[in-house]
Amino acid sequence: MESWKVNLISVWFGCFFTGLAISQILPFLPLYVSQLGVTSHEALSMWSGLTFSVTFLVSAIVSPMWGSLADRKGRKLMLLRASLGMAIAILLQAFATNVWQLFILRAIMGLTSGYIPNAMALVASQVPRERSGWR
Repeated sequence: MESWKVNLISVWFGCFFTGLAISQILPFLPLYVSQLGVTSHEALSMWSGLTFSVTFLVSAIVSPMWGSLADRKGRKLMLLRASLGMAIAILLQAFATNVWQLFILRAIMGLTSGYIPNAMALVASQVPRERSGWR
């Protein structure tokens, strides 16, 4: 199999699981936040929203930096960096003992993200011209 096809398949799986890892916590987040000691309904809603959205906010801020670094150092290296960073942040979220730790770990997850944009750039740069785009 050609190398660009192997990269496309592996990057597709990586993007799929990255999307799951970042967003599929939403249904369980209020329960987890309440387990961390937040009891009032208003505070529970606020902390659930903040801990979910901080990942995307931080990711939007740092994405241009990761893109620039990927152009200079290589996209595969940035994919590995993002995968490892997000995996560590997700693992550590299981050990959070208060809502602030969860919030900071979700922010760190956003800080180390950038997998999906770099994956798209990697695939776009490797796919032969006649195979790219819609047909």
